[in-house]
Amino acid sequence: MATGRPTIDILTPSKNYRRFLEDAVVSVDRQDYPGLTHIVQDGASTDGSVRLLENLSRRHPQLEHGSAPDEGQSDALNRAAARSDSDWIGWLNADEFYLPGAVAAAADAIAAEPEADVVFGDCVFVDADGRYLRLLPAHRFSRFTLKRYGCFIPSCATFVRRRRVTQTAWDPRMRRVMDWNLWLTLAAQGARFHYLPRPLAAYRVHDAQVTQQPTAKHQGELDLMSSLHGLPRTPLARRASRLVGMSAHAAQKVVSQGYVRQLRANRLARGKDLRWWLNESAHRNAHQLVEGP
Repeated sequence: MATGRPTIDILTPSKNYRRFLEDAVVSVDRQDYPGLTHIVQDGASTDGSVRLLENLSRRHPQLEHGSAPDEGQSDALNRAAARSDSDWIGWLNADEFYLPGAVAAAADAIAAEPEADVVFGDCVFVDADGRYLRLLPAHRFSRFTLKRYGCFIPSCATFVRRRRVTQTAWDPRMRRVMDWNLWLTLAAQGARFHYLPRPLAAYRVHDAQVTQQPTAKHQGELDLMSSLHGLPRTPLARRASRLVGMSAHAAQKVVSQGYVRQLRANRLARGKDLRWWLNESAHRNAHQLVEGP
């Protein structure tokens, strides 16, 4: 590892996501960052994921994997984190993938902001086949906006100082909003967040996602979040808080030129395949998105 650069492990929880898993693994392997380790924690999949991981590990030496029954995504992340001994960790779900240079860009931000505990960037939404849908720009950290608006920090584009991650950093009771809970918990503990205005990862939109399920199905989690973080408890109060948060979120995106970057990304990449390791065309698409034409 180059002097002054942190060691980084990437944590990936997975269960029956064989369809997407190789994209995640290859996108980590192709990062230009020495010593990177990718820890995949599989939840006893029945779709051939374990055999695929065994085959991938022979071709991609950065990959470490294990498979065992678990209590869901949060439990899998805690198990993966327990196997990590790096300075920092990244969180990449099995249906997501990194864009070119993402880890090195995060490492540069870490070096430039030595007091930071969390470094996060933008992500792009892609369809099931990896084609660009839209840029999701974030903005400088605001605890107010995080509480009122919701989780504007994309987990796939976030890196966390390893010592900030406890044995139960991801609450096993959470199956939909474990990221929101983690960021609020870290903020309450005094963690320092640093925003990097650059797309780092791709978030797939597909029917099998937990986040595609009706919010009402996870009402218990929202009630738990209210108890843990002092959030509004009644539907009316939640709607009012959300409206205030939306205004703050929009204003902060204006200040950070998020809408400008979103329009630029739409012009450069709309409908294009961003799986940059596949061929020259996809490689060019992703690099233009990240670096500009």
